[in-house]
Amino acid sequence: MNGAEGNLPVEPSAGTSWQRERHWGLIGGLVGAVVGIGGLVVAWVVQGEAWHDLTGSPYPPVLEKQELQLIDFYFLGVLVVGAGFLVRALIALRVGRYPRSDGFGATLIGLILCALGGTILFVRLIAVVAG
Repeated sequence: MNGAEGNLPVEPSAGTSWQRERHWGLIGGLVGAVVGIGGLVVAWVVQGEAWHDLTGSPYPPVLEKQELQLIDFYFLGVLVVGAGFLVRALIALRVGRYPRSDGFGATLIGLILCALGGTILFVRLIAVVAG
């Protein structure tokens, strides 16, 4: 083997599956809905915050409380679940039957969850320090 044989271009459709793309689309929509509704349920129902404390500018008053709240653990959990999807993406890219479809779907969901959880925790830190 002279090395040139391993440098052949890959077909554009290699490693993809439309069924897997739809599968990851449905998983992403379901995870997004659960995270969004879950955040509201944790803050409003479990913590017992008033509805007007959940809205505001530049950040909601519920974020200004200088104590560790259940919502902090919730978004830390969102961050961890996002990291779990990213690990799943790495595994799918290495050993998956459809590495492009599975890798992209898991990476997209993982990045969105990590960005969401990290951003909200960062805004909460800024609100506590500034408030």
